[in-house]
Amino acid sequence: MKIINWNVRGLGNPRMRQALEKILHLHKAQLLFLCETKLTTGQVKNVCRRLMFDNYFAVDRIGKSGGLAIMWSSEITLQITSYSRYHIDMQVQKANGKFWKCTGVYRHPKASERKHT
Repeated sequence: MKIINWNVRGLGNPRMRQALEKILHLHKAQLLFLCETKLTTGQVKNVCRRLMFDNYFAVDRIGKSGGLAIMWSSEITLQITSYSRYHIDMQVQKANGKFWKCTGVYRHPKASERKHT
């Protein structure tokens, strides 16, 4: 299974989306975790379709910052177990039936606030 984890620093930027499309085409990841998308859940849905993923889960941005997204192919089964502004925790089942736990984390940008991550 191939996984990509990327702080995109704003997925609304067409150049960033193009770069992400190239990376996905090259590596053919089945699971993609994005942080700092700066998008709403509805916008993430559109990006998910464009990137040819079958499923997604998103945590909305707050104002014009933050935002998390996980996208995955139909080759795997994924269940979200918890989430916050700073993390998405999930249980993943591969095609061979094996389960494993995965947590995508985006720590608070201010060092004094990282205890909330």
